[in-house]
Amino acid sequence: MLTLVILDCCASLSFRGFGDVWVSNQIVDWLKTIVISGAKIFTGHQDGKIRVWKVSVKNPGVHKRAGTLPSLKEILKSSIKPSNYIEVKRKRSLWIKHSDAVSCLSLNEEHGLLYSASWDRTFKVWRISDYKCLESVNAHDDTVNSVVSRSSREMVFTGSADGTVKVWKREQQLKGTKHSLNQTLLQQECAVTSLAIDAPGSVLYCGSSDGLVNFWELEKGLAHGGVLKGHKLAVLCLEGAGNLVFSGSADKTICVWRRDGNIHTCLSVLTGHTGPVKCLASENSWS
Repeated sequence: MLTLVILDCCASLSFRGFGDVWVSNQIVDWLKTIVISGAKIFTGHQDGKIRVWKVSVKNPGVHKRAGTLPSLKEILKSSIKPSNYIEVKRKRSLWIKHSDAVSCLSLNEEHGLLYSASWDRTFKVWRISDYKCLESVNAHDDTVNSVVSRSSREMVFTGSADGTVKVWKREQQLKGTKHSLNQTLLQQECAVTSLAIDAPGSVLYCGSSDGLVNFWELEKGLAHGGVLKGHKLAVLCLEGAGNLVFSGSADKTICVWRRDGNIHTCLSVLTGHTGPVKCLASENSWS
């Protein structure tokens, strides 16, 4: 059985389904993105920080904050060297810190990496084991709205308000990672608002502010497969599950697509939301 989960973050209690995360009203208001890795939860925020939550030892149904990325220890350590500072908006800042909101998080659990995309036009690479920032990449000419990682081919994809989708090649190095630009898949006038890779890892989907969803077939050399037309306003989130793809939009609807090869059929349009659909998650439940 396939379950589509839509998470609503309220001011006092949030994130039902894997226990409860207790956070202050201010942190909830600034919450931008969330990913789950086993017993850990990573959340990205308006203040440019990534917060880490773990299951409480005393109460397995509760998650408590376990840290912040970058950690205070790493900030103090990095602040000693002048070479660790960069200029951001005419101000000096440490390269390990995001200088604007964290818009998206993506996990690569095979390599133990966490990717964070930001309005500061960069994406950063973090090692999950010790929360260390390994790399910062100046990726786009405008805010980076989405980042997704594909393990099997060492690829990372980013989408931006500058209208581009970029492909980055990841190389593992002795002390970290190195990402280099491989190609630009898309260049358009309207903003790229969301990215997702389907469950088998064979198709990349891209939602845009014009309501369209482009897709590329990864097993065919990133060939452009077509465009899905089902929304009247911006596509804010995408989720793949098996041969199904879900797209959530500012038009308050969710389109359910079934993929057969490169042919997509809209099975249903889900309605009922009173505001934009900003986040989707699916899970396979077996009885």
